[in-house]
Amino acid sequence: MWGVSSQYNYTISYISASVPSPDLGDAILPQSSTPYIVVVWDPYWQANGLPIHGAPGQWNVWIVSNINGKKLSIGPNPSPNLGRTNTGWLGIGTGYFNPKPSDHIHITVTYNPSTNTLTGVAYDMNTGRSASFTLNLNGYYAQPSNGSYVFGVGSASSFFYANWALLYVAMTTNAKPTHNALSTWVTAAVAVIELVVLIIVLLVIKHGKR
Repeated sequence: MWGVSSQYNYTISYISASVPSPDLGDAILPQSSTPYIVVVWDPYWQANGLPIHGAPGQWNVWIVSNINGKKLSIGPNPSPNLGRTNTGWLGIGTGYFNPKPSDHIHITVTYNPSTNTLTGVAYDMNTGRSASFTLNLNGYYAQPSNGSYVFGVGSASSFFYANWALLYVAMTTNAKPTHNALSTWVTAAVAVIELVVLIIVLLVIKHGKR
């Protein structure tokens, strides 16, 4: 369900695919005329306090191409940090925490096209712990040109966690001053884009055998 407007619900062309990660299941990957970035904060990488596959952080980043709604590709492939059997940047960053029931998680993702750099911070407002990453996309993703863009926020219940509730979403841009409102909107598309998400963990499923 898209929250932009009811007319968008169930009408957007997408491919539901199993995202190449050891712990994340199917994800809705919309059709787009250009490649786009998918950023995931995934606490399962250290769900037991130990890094899975040697991954130091809790963030995943993929470059997705779904131009015609029929042929999907996810990259980089092979994974720059986990090798040829994986795709994308998986479990990157520093710091980790395991949210508990009723914890409020504040997540900020920032993209700076002038440096082609992506950053993210997940902050547990109940405990003060955080997990962050910084990733330079040069060589993997071309800075977007002026235009209109859509941003989506979603959640998934993986093996260890379930029942995420979205409380608040805000998007801000840091654009240079312009002479009129129209040019401000155009400039904002290539300015620093920051997406802030506040979620709450309603339930944590106990870890057991698969």
